[in-house]
Amino acid sequence: MSKESSEAFKRVSATLLAMGQTRLELAGLELTQARKSAIHSVVYSVLLALTLALASVALSALVVYLAWPTHTGFALMGCAIFYIGLAWVFWVKLKRASNAERPLFEATVAELGRDREAILKSISDQP
Repeated sequence: MSKESSEAFKRVSATLLAMGQTRLELAGLELTQARKSAIHSVVYSVLLALTLALASVALSALVVYLAWPTHTGFALMGCAIFYIGLAWVFWVKLKRASNAERPLFEATVAELGRDREAILKSISDQP
């Protein structure tokens, strides 16, 4: 192996290592952002569910109390239908939100693809 090819190999190796390091740093940032987003979503979802559950119990009790002497059954049925409809709406929204999420490490994979294309192009351009 000549001195020139040895130097070229060292430069290519150093470049590939630097590119790998950059991509790993990008992947780490994406993972950190995804983790923070997931934690916030879970915490606020639990708090929202808890407060809505308490409010719905209080509202249902009020409706049944107001309808107690004459229409108790209809009041309970109406509350149940309302909450089932509300649950269906939330289920549809959750399904849409989960389908709309970007894949994890999307930017990292795209950068690695561009790196691969650049390397293949530089290899094919050499005599």
